[in-house]
Amino acid sequence: MPDHFHSDFAAAISSGDVSPVEAWLTTPSALRRMAVYRNNVVHGVIEVLRAAYPAVERLVGADFFAPMAKAYWQAFPPTQPSMSLYGESFADFIVGYGPAADLVYLADVARLDRAWLEAHHAPDTPALDPDQLARLAPDALPQLAPGLHPSVSLCASNWPAYEIWRSNRDDAEPARIVLTRRASFALVWRHHGTIHHRTLTPADHAFLAALALGGDLQGAAGAAIAIDPTHDAAALFGGALARSILGAAGP
Repeated sequence: MPDHFHSDFAAAISSGDVSPVEAWLTTPSALRRMAVYRNNVVHGVIEVLRAAYPAVERLVGADFFAPMAKAYWQAFPPTQPSMSLYGESFADFIVGYGPAADLVYLADVARLDRAWLEAHHAPDTPALDPDQLARLAPDALPQLAPGLHPSVSLCASNWPAYEIWRSNRDDAEPARIVLTRRASFALVWRHHGTIHHRTLTPADHAFLAALALGGDLQGAAGAAIAIDPTHDAAALFGGALARSILGAAGP
């Protein structure tokens, strides 16, 4: 068996073209088994993506989602043995997927589905603890740069993506949402084992985004105030501290 057999076999499964491996498919039963195996692989991948992107699938319907998921798999086959986090680039793929061109909000909804999945699988590392703050000198607090907990995702959109996602993820009957072009921001994270999500103001997003990039509290507050001079950075920080949104500070 040549060294390239496994790569040829994988290509045949992905494309449906068995010519690279037909030398080993010498009987009708072998061809049938190959077809059955390929169908099982395609079905399995679609189910993995359907479970990972439930709001997307609910929005577009199963008949639209299945060929889109199949096209994604053909373009980006799995590279890891575990499929639990497969589909990392699905949202970016949707942006260029022709049949979804008119669904301008769909990629951002996919990013929120992905944020939920990543929050679920994020490592259970410690969050910033109030006791750590108590050990700081008062004048050291503005220079604290805790970052965000690994379960946290910040999501920004030019559409009401969070409203669309939340309704299609949580509501028995999705709400009718007026599709207007406007900036929206959301936060997804895990707290005490449960996934939470909420909308953010532009200034809230600026504050947390600055921390996500490694900035300190003083700089994050400045970024928020530049957007909204009335922004209460202390209240946002206190809420983030209580909800395990901030990363643990170094020793």
